[in-house]
Amino acid sequence: MKKALILLFILIFPSAIYVILTVGKERTFVLLPYYGPKQPINITVNGKLKHDTVYYHIPDFKFNNQNGNLILGESLKGKVWVACFVHLADKNISPSMAILMNRVEERTNLDTSIRLVTFALDSESSKSMQDYAAMVHAGQKRIFLSGNAQAMNQYAIEGFYKPVDSSYAKGFIHFFLIDKDGSIRGIYNALRIKDTDKLIDEISMLEAFYYIKKETKDEKERDKDEAI
Repeated sequence: MKKALILLFILIFPSAIYVILTVGKERTFVLLPYYGPKQPINITVNGKLKHDTVYYHIPDFKFNNQNGNLILGESLKGKVWVACFVHLADKNISPSMAILMNRVEERTNLDTSIRLVTFALDSESSKSMQDYAAMVHAGQKRIFLSGNAQAMNQYAIEGFYKPVDSSYAKGFIHFFLIDKDGSIRGIYNALRIKDTDKLIDEISMLEAFYYIKKETKDEKERDKDEAI
C-alpha cells in the first residue's frame, strides 16, 4: 500500500522524485527558506529549556471574491497557496502575469488542494473580478479578491513586500509561495518563465515535505501501536 502511494505521488509530482528517496529520513530533507523577520524564543520541552524560532506569518485579510463572498485569510490555513497582486487596468504587466499564473495552474492540475490567489490593487468590484477570471480562463483553484484599493495596496506592502524587502514593491511583479501555516516560502519574478517554473518545482517540494512528514508521523504511530 505504501509503495502504491509513493508511486502515485511520483506521478503527481514528477519534479519531486528525488524527494521520495528521503522517506523515513525527514531530517535529511532540503527545506525551502522562510522569508520575513524571525523571532527567537525559548520553550520548555519535557522540563528542558530549548531555543526555537517563530517565523513570519502573513497577516489575516478580509476581501470579497469574484462571487461577492467575503473571504478570510484564515480560510487558506492548512493549504499551500500562491499569491500575486495585480492592477487590472494595467495592459502591460498584468496580462503577462495572468499567462504565467495559468501556467502554474496547468502544471499543478493534479494538485486539487492548492489555491492560486490574485489580489486586485485597483478594483472594489466583484463583477470586475468575474470578468477578469473569465478573460484569463481561470480554473476552479483560482480565487480573485477585490476590496478598498487603499486597504489592498497597504495589505500588499505591509503584509508581503515590506517584511521581505520593500524595494520589491516596485511594479508588484511577484508570485509568493505560502505554506500551510501562512509563512512565505518563496518569491518569484512573475514575468519570467524560468522563475515561474521554479515556483512550480518548489510547490512540488513543499507538498512533498508535507507528504513525507505525514508518512513519518503515521509510521511512528503504527510502531507505537505495535509496541503496545
